[in-house]
Amino acid sequence: MKVNVTVLMDGRETVIPAQTGETILEALARAGIAVSAPCGGLGRCRKCAVRATGELACEDGARLDGQTVLACRTRLTGDACVRVSESKAEILKTGVSAGEETDGEAGLGVSVDVGTTTLAAYLVERSTGRVLASDARLNPQRPHGADVISRLSFAIESEENAALLQREILAAIDEMTRSMLERAGRAGEEIRCRALVGNTVMMHLLGGYPARPLAFAPFTPAYTALHEKELGGVRTILGGCISGYVGADTLAAALACGLDERDENAMLIDIGTNGEIMLKKDGRCFACSCAAGPAFEGAHIACGTGAVAGAIDHARVENGEIVYTTIGGGEATGICGSGLIDLTAALLERGDITPMGRMTGDVRLSERVYLARSDIREVQLAKAAIASGIRILAEQAGAALADIEKVYLAGGFGNFIGLDSACRIGLLPAALRAKIVPVGNAAGSGSVRLLVSEQARRRAEALRQATRCVELAATPDFNDVYTDELLFEDEDDE
Repeated sequence: MKVNVTVLMDGRETVIPAQTGETILEALARAGIAVSAPCGGLGRCRKCAVRATGELACEDGARLDGQTVLACRTRLTGDACVRVSESKAEILKTGVSAGEETDGEAGLGVSVDVGTTTLAAYLVERSTGRVLASDARLNPQRPHGADVISRLSFAIESEENAALLQREILAAIDEMTRSMLERAGRAGEEIRCRALVGNTVMMHLLGGYPARPLAFAPFTPAYTALHEKELGGVRTILGGCISGYVGADTLAAALACGLDERDENAMLIDIGTNGEIMLKKDGRCFACSCAAGPAFEGAHIACGTGAVAGAIDHARVENGEIVYTTIGGGEATGICGSGLIDLTAALLERGDITPMGRMTGDVRLSERVYLARSDIREVQLAKAAIASGIRILAEQAGAALADIEKVYLAGGFGNFIGLDSACRIGLLPAALRAKIVPVGNAAGSGSVRLLVSEQARRRAEALRQATRCVELAATPDFNDVYTDELLFEDEDDE
């Protein structure tokens, strides 16, 4: 039976249709209203809390207090009213340019960096490569899980689920395109093509390719080479992927950093839910993927959140006390990834955390926000994944850390984290600290280059073919390296 759900969000009231028996999370997702659900609606993360009234059936533990319920565990039995808190995340769009290569073609184009958590889009004048407008928003697929594994699990359950994930992304891209055109004072008829990059899973979901092979060994993608395809009536360039878990976004970032052209031993690191690393040593290129998980995006952290207003973004020890700043400068409402790294480093400095990762108790930061002992374990798991990837990739390339001349740190997270804190907790090697250069949204820059230049597309394809992908888990010493990297080393031992 059909029912109506009145959604109150950001000062607006919208009525959406729903079916009796479906959860609030399912109804909102089908209507294109994204509610954070890092666990994919399994009732574990408790991040999908909304205020709801009306005819509802709550499963055990779904009602948190009064009108606050878990959207994934509350089913509609009739008409209802749901209040959703819309969080506007700080998403990095800067550091984007087309470089010097353009084909000089007329019209406009749109390039998009499709991340697991965020989307960043650019309206580009194709003849010059000039970015006329940009837009960014949270990935609307988030209600289906915070990481690529959750998205894959949802997609392979049914063809309908896979089609829904594709529609959600393409609809978001269309909406961002309309917004950018309006702000630039341009018409939609001027759009000639678009270029999309993202991790391999995102590329398969948005391109409508079978995702099941990516969920099981040997994780073989349905496509790897850069190619064109019509999506939603628009000529679309889909960036090439290096492997099942090293995607088009990493290749685009490497292109923007000139990894294929610069005569230097250089490493590119993109820290995210699926961290990706590339290394060029003596002209040879290597790449790997690190399953860092969504901890740095706020998932699995007791008071974790994205980079939204009120999130603790930086912290330090001052006169023995933890002091912090928040995004927007207001009251602390949660902890985002950069704040999590700073807090961990600060507590290590103060002696609250041992090198093994033990913490005597939760650390209260404000009336509403605290760092839990379990959060430190999540930090250890995430940082060990990235640190192991760096070590093993260097070993496979025959490179000592001293051989690496430059480290390009790409992406929004890499742009905002405190590098000293990242080195202190062992996320990044302290030996590389002076060589690290944040490069902003390098994947976005690379996507613009793919949009406007045939030469750039040929460079990207040549780099893809020349790169050797290293499967970390298949290397003999992976378990030993990973276990070693779980520790927080004492500064005196570094």
